[in-house]
This record gives sequence, C-alpha cells and structure tokens, in this order.
Amino acid sequence: MKQICNLSTYLPFIFLFLNLTAYSQVNLEWQGGADYLSVGSYSGAVSQSDIAQLKISGNGNITFENWKLSARIMNYPVVNEGNEFPADKISFSPTGTFGSLKPGPVPGVGQIGIPLSISFQNGPNEVFLVPGSNTPIVNTSPTQNDYFELNMGFNLTVAPGNYLNALQAWREYQFQIEYTLYDGNNMPVGRLQHMFKIQVANLGPPPEESRYTIQVSTEASNGLLEFKTMADYINGKNVTYTGGLSVSATTAYQVTVRSVTPHFSSAAGNTLPLDVVRLQLNGDSGTRYTRPLSTVTQTILEGASTGGSAVNFDIVYSTEANDSRLFNVPSDQYEASLMYEISPR
Repeated sequence: MKQICNLSTYLPFIFLFLNLTAYSQVNLEWQGGADYLSVGSYSGAVSQSDIAQLKISGNGNITFENWKLSARIMNYPVVNEGNEFPADKISFSPTGTFGSLKPGPVPGVGQIGIPLSISFQNGPNEVFLVPGSNTPIVNTSPTQNDYFELNMGFNLTVAPGNYLNALQAWREYQFQIEYTLYDGNNMPVGRLQHMFKIQVANLGPPPEESRYTIQVSTEASNGLLEFKTMADYINGKNVTYTGGLSVSATTAYQVTVRSVTPHFSSAAGNTLPLDVVRLQLNGDSGTRYTRPLSTVTQTILEGASTGGSAVNFDIVYSTEANDSRLFNVPSDQYEASLMYEISPR
C-alpha cells in the first residue's frame, strides 16, 4: 500500500504581527529670520527679532506625537584669525508659536515643552530645541486633505563676559546651523540649514570681573540652640557664632537666607515650625535685618563693595520669650538646613 505523507502535519503555524505607524507627509520649512547679530559690549547681545522661524507643515489628517527638534553647528569649531568662538556662550530662547491646526488650538511653548534657554555645547553634537514634545501635532478634518502648520520662533543670546576680549576688533564668525525634525521613533523626517553670523565690535579693554564669596564658619555651620532650663523657655534662648559669616564683593551686594527643609524635624518624626527661630547678623558694616526662619528667600544683609576683601559678621539665632510652641512638643533634637547666598544688588 502506498503511504501518503501529509506535509501540513509537520509545518508549524506562524503568526506575524506588524505594528505600523503612518504619517501624512510632514515638512520642516524655513519661515525666515535674522542672519546677523552684532555684539557691541561685554554685556553680550540678544537678537531683536527671531533668528529662526521654523515651520512644521503638511496636508491631511495627522497625529504627530513625541516629535523632537534639534540644532547643531555643522562647521564647528567656528574660528576667525585663530580665535574660536565658544559655542556654549550661544543660546536659543523661544519667542512663541502660531499656525493653523484643525480643530486647534495651536499648542504654546509651555504645552510643547520647549526649554526657555537652550545652549550649544562646545562640540559638533546636537542640542534639542524641543527635547520631546509633550503635545502632539493634531490635524483632523472631513476633507482628509486640509493644510496644517505649526510655526515656532527662536531668538539668540550671546552671553556676557570677558571671553569676548579675544574675539573683538570687528571680527565676524559664521555659524552654519542645521535643524532636524524627528518623529516619535527618532527617525529624521526633515532637515534644513541656515547661515548665521555674529560680529564682535571693537570693545576695548575688558572691565574688571565682579566677584562674590560667602562662607559660613565650621562652628556656625552646625548651629545649636539648647533648652536646658525653664528659664530658657520663659526668657527665650539665643546663641551667637562670632565671625560665623564671611563675605566679600567687588560691587554692592546682598545676602539672603532660606530654609531648605519645610520645618524643624527629628529622627522620631516630631516637627517644629521654622519661625520659632529668628536669625540676625551683627557687624560693623551694611544694613542688617532680623528675620524669622522660612522657606522663602529673605534678605538679611545689604552692603557696599568690600573691594574684594573679606568682611565678617556674627550669626545670632534666637527664640521669643514664652513661645508656647516650644512648650508643647516632645523632648527631642530638631534639625533644619539653611542656605546662605550672596548676589549683586
């Protein structure tokens, strides 16, 4: 008898699943922008109009999600007469969005998630003007072929600083910038290039750099108020750290303080409000203010330039007399962390 072999009994069943995402044609287009910025002082410069207006456009219904937009300097490093313009001194800032989407509205800068400042790095790598959109570009209409567009404007800032001294004397620096639009799978769907020029005028000798220093002594950095007797509660308690704060400044300055923690707390989970303790500085210069501790940044000292020399102040921590909030808590060690900062005034 002839035996017939049924091959189907030896073949496995294979199921193939393909997850496909399709977009209407999406374009990245140049809508215009300035191509020149002049730097006239050591204070840097900001473009008075957009250096780039970038348009994402197309036809048809679309939900374009998780898209990204990048920029890179194609001709890095940018050099003129042996002087390299440091790329990290250049930054983009968004100026707004507009366009036409159905049913709309057009998402704004915050909705998209565009950072308010994006600096180039010292290298040829991309930086992302839109690191990953929080809002998709959505266009839906019955005709299936309606035009859509999303426009984004960016200006450019050249940072202030004495680094401009080496770049000055009317030298011009040409930046060939490439912009790339990516879809949600990190695939490029559009690119364009733009030449932008920065000229640094004759600035003269650089000004003296402003300098500020602040230091809390080792003893004062571990401040301690101890309540050992009933009199400490009734009369209030204070502790002074002589020379606990040292500052220096080459311009008028201010010193502020804030608590990094929301309250005094103990390892056992007990808490006390911050404002049971007051802080003041004692010294021979500046205007000083007594402040209750808070998470809000508060000015405790305003002073004139010290000429770069260190000036010392005593730090005084104190409590008010008969503060009932100190009577009604368990005996424990309560801690809070303070941040002292100095800045120009």
